[in-house]
Parts: sequence; C-alpha cells; structure tokens
Amino acid sequence: MKRFFLLLTVFIALCGFGAKTVSAQGCAFPTGSLGINLGLGLGTSDYGGYHYNGHYHDGHFLVPTFNAAVDYAFLGNIINSHGSISGGGYFGIGSGSEKWDGHKNRDNRFRIGTRGALHYTWVSNLDTYAGVGLGFRQDRYKTKYSNGDSHDWGSYPEFDCYGFAGVRYIMGNFAFYSELQTTNFSFFQIGISFVL
Repeated sequence: MKRFFLLLTVFIALCGFGAKTVSAQGCAFPTGSLGINLGLGLGTSDYGGYHYNGHYHDGHFLVPTFNAAVDYAFLGNIINSHGSISGGGYFGIGSGSEKWDGHKNRDNRFRIGTRGALHYTWVSNLDTYAGVGLGFRQDRYKTKYSNGDSHDWGSYPEFDCYGFAGVRYIMGNFAFYSELQTTNFSFFQIGISFVL
C-alpha cells in the first residue's frame, strides 16, 4: 500500500509540474502508436527470514532485472484530445545474490503478462502514463552453505498483479523512459523506448 501511495504522489507531482505547459499538439502517444520499452530495473528478493545453525537471517536482498514491455494505443482523443488508452504485454527476467556468514543466496526470477495504461500529455513530447499489469511470475531460490551443501527450491508460478506509473520523453521514434511499480519484482525501471 505504501508503494501505491508513492506512485500516486509521483504521478500527481508530474501532473502539477506539467499542468501549466500542456501542448497544443495533443497526445504524445496517439491512437495507433506502438511503444516498445527495454530497460533495467531493481527489485528485492522474497526469501524471507529463516534460521541456520541457530542464526536468524533476514534473506531480503536487491535483485537486478531486465524488463521489456509493448504498449499499443487503441483508443485516443480522450480527455480533451490529450489522452489515450493502451494495451500490451510485458516480460522480465532477473537474478541477484547475497553472501552472509560464508553462505550464498541466489534468486533467479521471471514474469510474463499483459498490461493496460492511461496516457496523458501534459508537456509536448512527454508521455505520462499509469496502469495495471496482470500475469504470472516465478522465483527460483538457491542457497549454497559454507560447508559445500546447497539447497535448491522454487516457488510455484504465482499470479502477478501490480500498478505502475511512468514517463516517456519522446524524440521522434526514440524515447527515454522511467517507471515505478508496486511490485518487488522491479519497483524501479529506467531505459530506452522505441515509438512507432
């Protein structure tokens, strides 16, 4: 819930910042536009706490991710011709590890699904958007202990549902984007985007 309020606050701040300079050109992501995001993200592991030889270990650590998303604007000319609605899909993979007391934890993960977003142009060439993603994700954990033993386990595929808000600065067919999400798979992303 805290991440949702953080996303909402950032989105409102972007809205307030750009409200004075709404472009007369209309929506930066109009009907028929196809956006392809490729970026690096940062999330945290779901390990949770556990005991080993009488010692408690938290088990949460940072997990870098590679993320891709495709958005297609299928409904435009909304909200005074400055907005559009898109649908598409997403894919992500990641791997991260930590060392503690001579042991090593690793988290390998992936996710795939569909997403939809509302886009609005506050400033010329600046596409701000917010939406929801739905799909599946899976983490595979491995612990290698200092004595050479290892424990390999994973989670069953889980339902993946999260909110996101982002901004994309479009320069012709090329753009830079940044996105915040309400999931620990990749709560922050930054990368490039191609807008066709």
